[in-house]
Amino acid sequence: MSEPVLKAIIQLMAMSACLDGEVTESERKVTYDFIDENINKDVVFEFMNLFEDYTTVALEAGLKTSNIAKHINQELNQQQKIIVIFHLLELVSADGKIQEKENEFVDKLASEFNLDIHEYKIIKAFVTDDEILQLGLPNVLVVSGQTYQEPINFLHIPDLDGEFGILRIPSLEMYMLKYFSGRVYATLNGVPLKDRHIYTFSNGASIRSEKINPIYYSDVVSRFLQEGQTSKISFEAQHIYYAFSGGKIALRDVNISEESGKLIGLMGASGSGKSTLLNVLNGNAVPVGGRVLINGVNIHDTEEKKQIEGVIGYVPQDDLLIEDLTVYQNLYYAAKLCFKNANEEEIEELVDKTLSSLGLSDTRNLKVGNPLQKTISGGQRKRLNIGLELLREPAVLFCDEPTSGLSSKDSENIMDLLKELTLKGKLIFVVIHQPSSDIFKMFDKLVILDVGGYQIYYGNPIEAVSYFREMENLMSGIDAVCPTCGNVNTEQIFNIIETELVDEYGRYTNERKVSPVQWAKAYEDNILLPKITPVKEPPARSLNVPSRLKQFLIFATRDLKAKFSNNQYMTIALLEAPLLAFILSYIVRYYHIDDSLSENVYSFAENVNIPAYIFMSIIVALFVGLTVSAEEIIKDAKIRKREIFLHLSRGSYLTSKILILFGFSAIQTASFVLIGNFILGIEGMHLTYWLVLFSTSCFANMLGLNISATFDSVITIYILIPILIIPQLILGGIVVKFDDVNPHLASHNKVPIVSELMAARWAFEALAVSQFKDNPYEDEFYELDKQMAMADYKKVYYIPMLESKATYIQKHLKSIDAEVQVIVDKDLELLNNEIQKELLITPQIPFSEVSLINRGGMGLELETALKEYLGKVKKHYIRQYNRADKAKNRIIAEYVKTEEGKKAYLAKIRRYHNERIAELVKNSQEENRIVEYDGELIQKIYPVFEEPELSQVSWHEFRIHFFAPKKHIAGLKIDTLWFNILIIWSMTFILYYTLYYKAFRITLSVFSSILSRRKRK
Repeated sequence: MSEPVLKAIIQLMAMSACLDGEVTESERKVTYDFIDENINKDVVFEFMNLFEDYTTVALEAGLKTSNIAKHINQELNQQQKIIVIFHLLELVSADGKIQEKENEFVDKLASEFNLDIHEYKIIKAFVTDDEILQLGLPNVLVVSGQTYQEPINFLHIPDLDGEFGILRIPSLEMYMLKYFSGRVYATLNGVPLKDRHIYTFSNGASIRSEKINPIYYSDVVSRFLQEGQTSKISFEAQHIYYAFSGGKIALRDVNISEESGKLIGLMGASGSGKSTLLNVLNGNAVPVGGRVLINGVNIHDTEEKKQIEGVIGYVPQDDLLIEDLTVYQNLYYAAKLCFKNANEEEIEELVDKTLSSLGLSDTRNLKVGNPLQKTISGGQRKRLNIGLELLREPAVLFCDEPTSGLSSKDSENIMDLLKELTLKGKLIFVVIHQPSSDIFKMFDKLVILDVGGYQIYYGNPIEAVSYFREMENLMSGIDAVCPTCGNVNTEQIFNIIETELVDEYGRYTNERKVSPVQWAKAYEDNILLPKITPVKEPPARSLNVPSRLKQFLIFATRDLKAKFSNNQYMTIALLEAPLLAFILSYIVRYYHIDDSLSENVYSFAENVNIPAYIFMSIIVALFVGLTVSAEEIIKDAKIRKREIFLHLSRGSYLTSKILILFGFSAIQTASFVLIGNFILGIEGMHLTYWLVLFSTSCFANMLGLNISATFDSVITIYILIPILIIPQLILGGIVVKFDDVNPHLASHNKVPIVSELMAARWAFEALAVSQFKDNPYEDEFYELDKQMAMADYKKVYYIPMLESKATYIQKHLKSIDAEVQVIVDKDLELLNNEIQKELLITPQIPFSEVSLINRGGMGLELETALKEYLGKVKKHYIRQYNRADKAKNRIIAEYVKTEEGKKAYLAKIRRYHNERIAELVKNSQEENRIVEYDGELIQKIYPVFEEPELSQVSWHEFRIHFFAPKKHIAGLKIDTLWFNILIIWSMTFILYYTLYYKAFRITLSVFSSILSRRKRK
């Protein structure tokens, strides 16, 4: 009992004794006995003298009750004032009756203390009237060796020769004990109990007597709460074994049996399996042996566990908070995801109620923040974490080290909160490491594990030290429990368990005196598993998740609010793209400066950096898309564990992330295009540029989400970004020409396969081709330019090459040189292949002798026919070129027939036609305009005009040369712009499926397992 409470009681005793004008010897004796029982022997006389001083002052000055009460109200809290009233009532009723003045005195004092009238009347009756135990009051419990009939609430203890009355004060959740001795000797926390005396029955207290098992605080409290429990819970862990993937056993034959309204502590040394056990008990980990039953339902059985969805709550050691949301918003969105039928008003009321019970009402509008930018304390964060589960009030709650990293005061607050939940009938398991004495005494049961997953204790916490000391024959050591205060030295438990042997030099060795196996054997031999009555009724569910669509909307709203509240994120996300657009476009805005010229102005047509701008724009889209998405899933990893535990939709969560990121990408790429294209004077192509860059950025978003979901370290993710970007840079088609890559990668007449996997290749080709042929200038002339280019290629390069091959064959057909004969055979094959292809293109020019182009059929007559055929084909292409050239010149002539028209025509060229882009897609700088490969002639010039006929490709073939104007697939010709965008989106959808099914993470896990096995070998 604290000194302020003692002084208050003694002062009031003195006043009570002086009510009749003098202090009798019997009154002094009662007071002195009280002092002797509750005060250290060293200061007994000091407090007796204090009593005499108070009586002298009371007799001489006539102290008023109101003045004393006012002083006490300032010094004591409500619980302490209740204790004062109890002992004062005990004093005034010590002689069997209460004088009228004494009665008035105590009543007035209770009124001054602002005690509830109803509670005060019951307190008064409990102290002064022994018959109250027989009235069946709901807040009075009779502990007795005999049984009673309803409505008396009783706890039957066989062989108990005596009785205890325990009063519960609901407003303060206090318990007071009144002892009726009978013929039994009993102690409370080691202090002998006296007949009909009143004692405070506090947390951690235990009543002991011969022939009976100890009666613990939890036993008493559970009896009061049973009537108020709407859902009973029986929890059984039967012979639990668990092994890690490598085969190491983590838990060995662990057994637990508990009922509602208990706080269970899980303790053990580092590596003993505490968290593993917690995860097995809550269903996150599946044991290799044994069962975990809740009301008879196996929580690890796929079919059965559906019956207990929402019954289990889990608070991991890590924070489950969204740092950019406020305290209120964290709880609000958690509630929205748990209760689909609750309206807005009900959700708000539930959140407000939870905030109040957590003591977080004052911080409701504060951002949660992170450990580096704290806005709420560590204790408040822990309470908020628990609050996420309190919203739905699960029947069974698991907490993994809820007090780690907290001050002693915050730790006690957290445990007080959990203890209050057990008083409401919840069953709570807590992993805890070396708690203080006060926290230790809050637990109703304690499970201790030793290294290797051995269960070595299961029982009352207060008994733990005595048990281990007895097992180790250390009874002569330091007392485990203080006989007067009940303090428990929790460290001593592990000191005993882990005692090390001493060598001959008196030094501790690494070998333990008692091994885990020996402790487990002692536990098996000495501790019996408590028996509970299994509950057969299915537990009440406290979870009703919304539909997937509603979950998506909640996830999306929550994520948007978090992003918009993060000013740094929003600033970077919205300004990054336009800033890069300005830097890039300003740097590449090239134009020729010559003092000798009258005009030194920028012209889009003459800017040699436009291809570089296009390509770098794509790299920027990839980079920005990756950086904004790379942390999205890993930062939610802890939160997702809880949401998966609640069976919330992964698809809804991912879709909300994806659509929000796509929205940001749309804004980012739009701002990039508007600024970059404006500075460089790119006109008429804004939508095309945006569509390609947006598609590329969305691909990067999905790629970023995949790596975010695959790896567990942010550092690893950001190291990976360059590894993902650089191949896109190198294999995109501009930094290194596809003809110049390693021959093992090259495909000669097609884009290399490795480049087909690069989004940058598809995006760059789409923009480069579209910029050339779809701009307002070239769009009018493209078909004519195409006819001219293809005719030019055929008449200048292709036909002369075939004629050269025919001449070589004719000269060397009969050569006896082996090497020459190989060349002749190859030329014959090439000539045959190419003429057959040409016949499909120009069927109007027949050549029936094509089948004779071989070593046996080649002769003077065939050579003459072949030269005649090639001559006709060449003339055909000359005519084709001339027709197209004349048609184009007529159109141009129409434009330039006036001076104004000429200026407008030239201005149109400067505005829309870029020479370097034209040079790039025509490949006009290529020295080898035509090359021979694998029996074919491959065109290297004018790729932007080359369009193979459908008859020349398979229906499923879409791979073709770079800068092709159209692609072929399934018998269709599709414009390169739209086809390439379709390919990028196809890659994006593939990445969605790899994300949803965790393909990369599973692959990485398999690869890691293979490496681990190889290392072990």
